[in-house]
Amino acid sequence: MNVLRHARRSDRALLLAVSAAVALAACGVTPAEDGEGPDTGAALKIDAIAVDTKAQAELPEALKKSGTLKVASELDWPPFSYKDGSGQTTGIDVLMVQAIGRKLGLKASIADLGADTIIPSVQNGRYDVAVSQLVTTPERLRAVNFVDYIQNTLGIIQHKDYSPQVTPGDMCGKTFVGTQGTGPLDFTRQYSEKECVAKGKPKMTIHVFDKSAATILAVGNKRGVFLTNRAVGEYVAATSGNGLVMGKETIPGSRTLSGIAYSKKKPEVGKAVQAALLSLMNDGTYQKILEKWKVTDQALKTSEIRNETGS
Repeated sequence: MNVLRHARRSDRALLLAVSAAVALAACGVTPAEDGEGPDTGAALKIDAIAVDTKAQAELPEALKKSGTLKVASELDWPPFSYKDGSGQTTGIDVLMVQAIGRKLGLKASIADLGADTIIPSVQNGRYDVAVSQLVTTPERLRAVNFVDYIQNTLGIIQHKDYSPQVTPGDMCGKTFVGTQGTGPLDFTRQYSEKECVAKGKPKMTIHVFDKSAATILAVGNKRGVFLTNRAVGEYVAATSGNGLVMGKETIPGSRTLSGIAYSKKKPEVGKAVQAALLSLMNDGTYQKILEKWKVTDQALKTSEIRNETGS
């Protein structure tokens, strides 16, 4: 299935809705208030990461001498990239690129850009890389190359008292809610047709809302369940304070890849980033970053470079 085409807009709207739809209950403590994120116990010391000389050797000489890895991002999208209550930049993507920088002997300097300017800013050379939970698509691969760093899957978010609880194995015949024009809603509709109706099972009942705030309100009122990005769902469940829970199982067929973008004119940058990321995977730092936000199931076993012709 072709999924998550509108996922970034959907996820951001969902996160905003958690704040806006607080009529469900008093909004609970957010990671911005404790400065740590959902898992405050993860022992992450980015500054202690040692340089990997083999990865560093892949860098263009000019970039190595500059001492700075210029990163384009968008800092309003927890749990990937955002500012906490003290104004510190944090998130899965942020820590990942900071750790990559340390492996390369560079300090990651992260700029907060608009979504539409992130990839062009790498194309024109203003920034060395971009990391903003960018799903690898054919359209984007025509503009830049990517280094894989995380996979994305959908899961079910529902009220803890919703009965019966819905799991990926029994979605047919169940009631779902979704937001118009979003990737997860498209996936829900496709799943109902291809995995339920076409196989002689009862179709899914789908209630559609114009705004994510209304969708979240419906879930909180137990009118149905909702498919969303697993990492975003974990964050929402941990911070909303309104009884929502994120299922631990992923939805079959919903997998996509996200990558760190770099210019097609600078293949050495991609090789260096890939080598640094593999080094982080080998020493366990990569896993600790994902563990901090409780999304270790989104981890990759290796990292590949993606371009128009494949990896």
